[in-house]
Amino acid sequence: MEIKIIQKFLKVKSSTVDDMKTLLEDVKICKNEKLEVEIKKLQEELKEVKKLKKYWLVWEEKIEKFDEDTVWKLPVLKEVKKYDIKNDDSESNILIEWDNYHTLSVLNYTHKGKIDVIYIDPPYNTGNNDFVYNDKFIDKEDKFRHSKWLSFMNKRLKLAKELLSEKWVIFISIDDNEFAQLKLLCDEHFWIESFIGSFIWNKKLTWWYDSKFLNIQHEYIFVISKNKEYLNINYDKVESKYKEIDEFWRK
Repeated sequence: MEIKIIQKFLKVKSSTVDDMKTLLEDVKICKNEKLEVEIKKLQEELKEVKKLKKYWLVWEEKIEKFDEDTVWKLPVLKEVKKYDIKNDDSESNILIEWDNYHTLSVLNYTHKGKIDVIYIDPPYNTGNNDFVYNDKFIDKEDKFRHSKWLSFMNKRLKLAKELLSEKWVIFISIDDNEFAQLKLLCDEHFWIESFIGSFIWNKKLTWWYDSKFLNIQHEYIFVISKNKEYLNINYDKVESKYKEIDEFWRK
């Protein structure tokens, strides 16, 4: 019977407080003190969880292949002289070609708390072979498509956050596929009050329909900043290259 109780314990480990009470009564019959202590501990944790806010982002964490390696191995940058980038003042600039997780890890050793501006252009997770997770394209049939994307983004946003200075601002491009999830994830990492807003940019300008229902012409850019007094966004008026189209829509 004790083996069955242990299996039951594992099965309902993340269940409700009421389930824990029922399970604890069964365990007492077996007189397994160690398991009883674990269940009581879990009971207390569940009570604390119930006190927490009722609305937040939850997903099933998905492991990336290199997660275990990063605990014991330190990524190291190797300079390639022939690709050296210099400006007019002969100062070297760095272009890192690598997985963004490893890159952010390395930068945390050299630039922690020193970065003012970060622009992120993540995979949009459209399901059309635009997002690779563990060397595999994630398609629309993948039941864990959004969990994998959130796991991917969560780890990288954590590292990016550590790089930020006191006057930081972050821009993140996204479209409708993960707009809502990204907003909640950013609120958790950078605080709701740091979210300045989102603005749209026209990725194309057409007057014909490119889908069954809507003519989607734009994507979004999130603007997040800790100290808004440092942020000064000026919008220059740019003469449209599509005058004929503009005039067509104004009629």
